[in-house]
Amino acid sequence: MRKREFLIGGAALALWATAGGRSMAASSGPVDVTALAALRPGMPMSAVEKAMGSAWRAPAPHKGGLIDILENTYGVIVRIDRKGLIGSVNFNSRFEHTIAGVPMGISLADLRATVPDMQIGEESKVRRATRFGRKQLQEGELSARITYDTVYEINISNPDAEYREPTAPPYPAASGDPGAPFSEVNLKLAVLSALMRAKAIDLGTPEELASHVLGRPVDLEKEGYERIPEALEYLSRYPLSDELLASVDWIEFDGGAAIYPYVWYFWGGEENAFDIKDLSGIRFCPNLKFISVISMIDKVDIRDLAPLRKLERVSINVPSENIEALLDLPSLRQAGRFSGVPAARGVLETLKQRGVQVN
Repeated sequence: MRKREFLIGGAALALWATAGGRSMAASSGPVDVTALAALRPGMPMSAVEKAMGSAWRAPAPHKGGLIDILENTYGVIVRIDRKGLIGSVNFNSRFEHTIAGVPMGISLADLRATVPDMQIGEESKVRRATRFGRKQLQEGELSARITYDTVYEINISNPDAEYREPTAPPYPAASGDPGAPFSEVNLKLAVLSALMRAKAIDLGTPEELASHVLGRPVDLEKEGYERIPEALEYLSRYPLSDELLASVDWIEFDGGAAIYPYVWYFWGGEENAFDIKDLSGIRFCPNLKFISVISMIDKVDIRDLAPLRKLERVSINVPSENIEALLDLPSLRQAGRFSGVPAARGVLETLKQRGVQVN
């Protein structure tokens, strides 16, 4: 049983150059969080490029000016309007900095004291324990989402900005054998989910993908209660270049992964439809640094991780075997306690002597 856990301006569009669904970076500098925090509506897109540094990707034509490459890392999403200017900037809780005088994560009581001119509304009737604070800035309106008396999201937008309409992404033609280069399709799904999280590939919405593979409009609110074989077939043969595989540095095996609604929109996690039986193919992701196994795998053979010479962090919350193989990971810096594994204590003691953090 698996429990599913749920928690552009014209000229710029011409810069979009795909490489397996990815655009090419334009700068070699680091991401500048101070510059990110200073982004405001009305600024040119070049300000976003400068702030993002080596992470910069020109917005894809189909995204309607959305620049979301940093959403799951630094917690920043920017949208460019029809004039090529910033129309809105959204900061989520991953961005642990101060924006326009509002610290991310500040408590409601401290917010009232720190930003006394912010208008804070009553608790929402549709969003549990959530209220919104609003403040007018010279560049636009700031809105803070306050959930359980803590600021978790800050948005600054120009209410008059006009945007291009987003469309479905261009889907590459399926190729190769199902699951390739992995021995099983379900492992490939987990890797695709990691690539989605890193914004290395774009599958659009589950509804857009379903419409693409079925060749007709799809309403998943009505049709999402069963698996869509055509979607699974397409994803099983989604082309993965060596470059894409090399870009995977973080992967999590969990029933709440973003990929599963693309195959079975209302999958509840109770069936074992996406369980992974063979993890050995993970070697095709040579630059993996962090692996987390929450579910989807009944037992992990640690020997399958041995080829991952850059692996730094291992978190495994399911039964495992051959734990001594952790000693063969030269870059390991952090490992879980592997409770219930007879040989774990001695191996973990040796790792601690090597300077590995054991949680």
